[in-house]
Amino acid sequence: MKPWVPIICLIIMTSSLQGCLSDDDDSSSNTNSNCDDDNLDSDLYGLWLWHTYHDLTIRELIYQPNGEREGWLGGGLDNSDYNCWYIEGDELIELDHFQQQIDYYRHINYHVNQDLLFIGYVYNEAIDLNGQYLGTGYNDRPTECMLYHKSGAFADNTTLNSTINATQFPDFCTWIFADPTGASHNDAWASTQYLAQDHSDSVTTGSNDNLMTIEIDEFYGELDWYVSEGYFGFGLDIKVNNQQYYCSISSSDCIITFSGTDEYYAVWEENEIATISENGIDICSVQCDIEIEALHMREQDWLQGTPQVTVQ
Repeated sequence: MKPWVPIICLIIMTSSLQGCLSDDDDSSSNTNSNCDDDNLDSDLYGLWLWHTYHDLTIRELIYQPNGEREGWLGGGLDNSDYNCWYIEGDELIELDHFQQQIDYYRHINYHVNQDLLFIGYVYNEAIDLNGQYLGTGYNDRPTECMLYHKSGAFADNTTLNSTINATQFPDFCTWIFADPTGASHNDAWASTQYLAQDHSDSVTTGSNDNLMTIEIDEFYGELDWYVSEGYFGFGLDIKVNNQQYYCSISSSDCIITFSGTDEYYAVWEENEIATISENGIDICSVQCDIEIEALHMREQDWLQGTPQVTVQ
């Protein structure tokens, strides 16, 4: 997982809020804290522990009843002056304050299931100390989440792992980053392959034919293709009769369109179909073999899948 830093790309999902919110009007209870103890969720109070399948180092995360936050969270911003947390709507908000610089807010989907805590980053925003908005960054793996467990709740890892495997994940969490149980793929991205097939339409001597469809062959989690660098990273390199072509969602030799609807960011969802069509160039007039040389996602990544499709 990439550490969270200001202004990185991410995505917006929905979640259900568990637990009860506190609304303590007694300001005297928090006189020594820079944080506000209103609008907290008591289910989050205490020490939470996190480790991954391939890194057994225990990392601690503490949500205090006075609104303060301590410990490690996704790489965190360690040089901040103080750290707070509170609940806003269905989201957990984390504030990192940098004296005479900025306030940095992380918006997080969360779900507490007894002694397990699911956390999924949504987006972050930076605001300077004059209230000037500096920018927003979205999580570039929108359906990946981190899993914490309550300190002292489990006698050993065997008990913890069996509990995790018996627990239904919240809607915003399709897969667990480096699942500590090892029961699921440590990286759903790396495990996903695509399936390319001939389109049901026949090819003609025209220059706007539908050539083929592409979908996720075995679904492990939604894949985002809007990258933090600001580029739409979905592209396809193909070869027909030794001629190279490039397909994308915008202007290119061939156009990629998706059957799904994206509101804030672009993700490839389960059962969503990508259609590859000619874009003013007659790529295939009769039966031809299309070699798929690369399917790019987010500019720097690519997926494995069907190497060749016969189109007719």
